[in-house]
Amino acid sequence: MKSSIVVFLVNAVFFFVVSVIYGFATDWGEMVGFPALLLTGGMSGMIGIYLWLTDRRVGRQPQDHEDAEISDADADYGFFSPWSWWPIACAGAAAIAFYGIAMGWWIFPFGALLGIIALVGLSYEHDRGDFAH
Repeated sequence: MKSSIVVFLVNAVFFFVVSVIYGFATDWGEMVGFPALLLTGGMSGMIGIYLWLTDRRVGRQPQDHEDAEISDADADYGFFSPWSWWPIACAGAAAIAFYGIAMGWWIFPFGALLGIIALVGLSYEHDRGDFAH
């Protein structure tokens, strides 16, 4: 986490400096570049400060040790079904819904309905059939 903190804080300083240089180079007449660079530096700084505060609270992580193994950071991420088709149905329903937003609102309800069906199927896939608990 220490290297991430350094990267984000160095980026914040870099973008702040570049925004001021850009402002002088354009004679403060360009109204998009200077604020965009300034906000990019601000967001990078916020991430760096968040990581610094988290590092103070949590302590050294396995990625901070030079001799750490990959298995040291291994955590339980939950249970996932490798045989499940429901995530593909959820992705298809989301694609139809977003297509409806972009191309015509009459398509969106079909995607939303398919999304509800897919989410219910994903939520209850372990309650019925061969893999019921």
